[in-house]
Amino acid sequence: MTSDKDFAFDGHSPRLTSALYKQFCKNITKGLVSAMLAFSAIVLPAEASAEQVALRDFFERRQFINMKLSPDARHIAFSYEQGNEVRLAVMTAADRKIVNHFSFGDAMHVQEFIWATDQRLVMAVGKVTGYLDSDGRPTNLYASDINGDNRREIFEMASSRYALLHRLPKDPAHILIAKYHWADNGKGKVHRLNIENGRLDYTADEPSGDIRGLGADTEGRVRIAVETLEGKSEDDERTFLHVRGVGENKWTKLDLAAKRKRVAFQPVGFSADGQRAYFLSNFDQEKQDKLGLFEYDFQSKKVDLVHREADVDLAGPLLGANGEVLGVFHLGGRGEQLLMDDRVKHGQFINMLVQAFKGQHVSVTSYSDDGNQAIVRVRSDRNPGEFYLFDLNTRKAIFLEASLPKIKAKQMLDTEPVVIAANDGMRLHALMTRPASKSKQLPLIINVHGGPFGVTDFWGFHPESQFFASRGYAVLQVNYRGSGNRGSDFERAGYRQWGTRMQQDLVDATEWAIKEGIADPKRICIYGGSYGGYAALWGVIKDPDLYRCAVGIVGVYDLVQFRKGDGSDFNRLGGDYFDRFMKARVGEDPEALRAASPVHHVDKIKAELFIIHGEKDVRVPVEHAYRLRDALKKVNKNFEWMIKPEGHGFYDVNNRVDMYTQVLAFFEKHIGKAQ
Repeated sequence: MTSDKDFAFDGHSPRLTSALYKQFCKNITKGLVSAMLAFSAIVLPAEASAEQVALRDFFERRQFINMKLSPDARHIAFSYEQGNEVRLAVMTAADRKIVNHFSFGDAMHVQEFIWATDQRLVMAVGKVTGYLDSDGRPTNLYASDINGDNRREIFEMASSRYALLHRLPKDPAHILIAKYHWADNGKGKVHRLNIENGRLDYTADEPSGDIRGLGADTEGRVRIAVETLEGKSEDDERTFLHVRGVGENKWTKLDLAAKRKRVAFQPVGFSADGQRAYFLSNFDQEKQDKLGLFEYDFQSKKVDLVHREADVDLAGPLLGANGEVLGVFHLGGRGEQLLMDDRVKHGQFINMLVQAFKGQHVSVTSYSDDGNQAIVRVRSDRNPGEFYLFDLNTRKAIFLEASLPKIKAKQMLDTEPVVIAANDGMRLHALMTRPASKSKQLPLIINVHGGPFGVTDFWGFHPESQFFASRGYAVLQVNYRGSGNRGSDFERAGYRQWGTRMQQDLVDATEWAIKEGIADPKRICIYGGSYGGYAALWGVIKDPDLYRCAVGIVGVYDLVQFRKGDGSDFNRLGGDYFDRFMKARVGEDPEALRAASPVHHVDKIKAELFIIHGEKDVRVPVEHAYRLRDALKKVNKNFEWMIKPEGHGFYDVNNRVDMYTQVLAFFEKHIGKAQ
């Protein structure tokens, strides 16, 4: 539970005194430019510039994905995209000279990294075969000195997975991890991992039982654990929390009198003095659950609810320089951070950041070991990301780099969080992006996210939405039931609802946009990737008169084959979990699956179609697209077609440019060239 996490929050915090705020803003510099000049590009104007941004600029490689400060504050490590790779580089903090860079080969991505010591980095590296294929991939751990010496793999994620528990700064040769090995039935065991040679030292520091989660305090002592007992089905699972005090060997299983069958427990950290443990949970809610923050007091032995939002989950903790919990944040609407104590040094720092960058997400990616310097990432719907180096003592900051430097916030458009009522009363969260010149009777694109389960379109910079809106289209992104961020019950409400209730949520959102006068009812297209590709095709089958066109990208089109096993890597490697996942979330009855499969109902399609897929897709094999193509040809249905030698979503920028050029032309042809 270190501080190098990705936190997002905005200006809903206790107000600073005007004197403190003015002092802070006065001292911020962007290179040699004053703070207020620097912030003129960040405090966004009401309307976007009329100048049109080039298509390619929206979909270029990110020059800076993440940045982290070394413990001694002398170096900065940053990840960046190069070709189909994500690499890591190190530069000096003082003059930003490149020291070294690390590449791991074709399609290999540095997905996470930490500074283990002042001179040594640990990197989590995995293969990513498509733009939509970044989640859930195995990542091996590599370590190297910043000059490239003693570079080696220190953990292979083959038959085991791992979770980082603590950096162990007082033990520079090791980091603390939880190892989950198949031979132990996935039970978590605590190990010290030698970052010089990869040797594992088992500490036996976890409680007995089927441990699925572990957490360490700020000193690296493992003191909280999650036990899960599996049943015949997911609904039969039982989950428990274990804790132990400082210096205690004995673990205590907490009796929390859970009000629901499947309980979520997520340890998030400890107080600075180690006397309080914090975790996110829904154990106290029988239905319509949301993850709230709970505190366990080791002295009183009591568990108390600290905070819960009414309509969204809490997403994670706000941490200080030593990993102590300062508060929490959520990502509903435009996001919000909630501090438990804004009087401590790093609580004050977070408050000042929120005030200085009003209306944007602010993330502390890393602190120096002394807590006096930090790297901060700033993002919003119109800002893809900028990085600053802050000195907390002098209250000065230096602008470092922008993720996509060609994207200027003043040229981008507002993305508005909206709430839509489904026809059964369910509240749906959605994002609406509209062109600056017109807000009513627009051609509308329903952009459906993939997943579908647990995935969420959060408020922030969405290149697709910005691009299409810049060309005159309204774009609506709907977090239909089954999506994440709204509690377990909301997600489970989408289980086995392919083509039915999840699809109806998209219909209800479309009709909302028509009723609000935003969409021209004769100019609406449905569009999406992965599950979104499925929903796009099923949308024009289920409601053939609602949408004028559909674009399916790397979509699932045959649920019968999908359930049986379509040759995807999940199907081949998922084992028993694949079967349990499919049974719970997709269904088992072949006739019901056939009834909701686009390949078996193409005769109902009136809309124009564009089918896009990657030949090398291992998530959703290209066979789905070929089956759909053959079915369409049998009924003499015309369609546009694009196959590229790519994976699950196009990663090559030239291929992206080609795809969006043709998709835009498709929209212009079938729902009108927007003004």
